[in-house]
Amino acid sequence: MRADRLLAILLLLQRGGRMTAGELARRLEVSERTIYRDLEALGAAGVPVYAEQGRNGGVRLLEGYRTDLSGLSLGEAELVPLLGLSDVFASVGVGPPLRSAEEKLLSSLPDEQRRRAEQSRRRIYVDLSRWWDHAEPVAQLPAVVEAVLAGHKLRIQYRRGEDATVVKRTVDPFGLVIQGGTWYLVAQARKGQIRTYRVSRIEGVETLQSSAEIPDDFDLPSYWTQNKHEFHMSRKGYQVVAKVRPRALRALADRLVGEPPPESDAGWVTVELTFEYRGRAFEQLLGLGAGVKVEEPDELRLAISKAADELRTLYAED
Repeated sequence: MRADRLLAILLLLQRGGRMTAGELARRLEVSERTIYRDLEALGAAGVPVYAEQGRNGGVRLLEGYRTDLSGLSLGEAELVPLLGLSDVFASVGVGPPLRSAEEKLLSSLPDEQRRRAEQSRRRIYVDLSRWWDHAEPVAQLPAVVEAVLAGHKLRIQYRRGEDATVVKRTVDPFGLVIQGGTWYLVAQARKGQIRTYRVSRIEGVETLQSSAEIPDDFDLPSYWTQNKHEFHMSRKGYQVVAKVRPRALRALADRLVGEPPPESDAGWVTVELTFEYRGRAFEQLLGLGAGVKVEEPDELRLAISKAADELRTLYAED
């Protein structure tokens, strides 16, 4: 519930001015130590929150700083329910708090803005997941998110995609990106190289006390926009050549190497595909049934043929 608590602290300071850590702890029913950690997180996120010592000291926001939740235009208010973030962030345990925050934001709007916003939520639904893809287990995502927000170095155990070996890396996390339902960690590894790590392949995480070294001029959206295509094309992964029917081709769009070929008269096209590893290729191509015929490699072709024979025998028994 940390995201909900951070929002609550921000609103309490905005309404009440200066408050002590003890007062905040009592209002939110947590320890003072937790409040201090939350204040550190707010500061790291760019919120100008300050602690003043002395008899009349306490915690306050920079004079004049406000987050005006009711200062949205009519058009902006309509966009609030369309963000689709609560489902995305459910994997880090903040889905319910985000939905709660959305409700609080909507309730703070004037009647006409709230009516238009609620109408847009009923008429338009945002689903950021991908077709034909199973949700990846991202067990280490909460720990990675905590380290990224706190600005701490990470020591990770990472399973490489090309050979499934697990390596240890100490990295400076620059930020997290979610693309097509998949989480990626952008971080600086040794020798100053910026690398992209798939969070589902992080098998162990240790948050270090030392602060991450992040260049002042690093901009995460700009970096991702400029490098995502190169990152995707540079992954060696598991290469497959297959004949594919049009309906299956659409399901494999994000696996294609190069541009999609034109359809042939026979309804089949020959394509090159790339997967993270052999098991991933087996699962997805087998699931497409007669829409795909594997040509290479022979080991995958034989594995799918064997699985088809086993299914045929299983159903013949009935």
